[in-house]
Amino acid sequence: MKTRINQSKSGNSLLVTFHEGFSTYTITVPMPYAIQFFVEGLVTSLETLKGNPDAQENLDGTQGQKAQIQEFLRQAVLLYDEFISTRKG
Repeated sequence: MKTRINQSKSGNSLLVTFHEGFSTYTITVPMPYAIQFFVEGLVTSLETLKGNPDAQENLDGTQGQKAQIQEFLRQAVLLYDEFISTRKG
């Protein structure tokens, strides 16, 4: 299965597209629920990874994926910090 996440034309939601075989499904996730949904999914995924040696081996076997995940995490934290700092004033 492959997935793609894009911003909607209006910018008020995210479009999550799943490509599975010959089928393609797209769901719309409204903001700011999308942020909450994906952050909860991230935390749950990392907790699962931490306690699952098979998942850890699977991630270790995929060259470059750990670095890519780390870069996405870095970007996410930076963007959220920027958002928070602009709202403090």
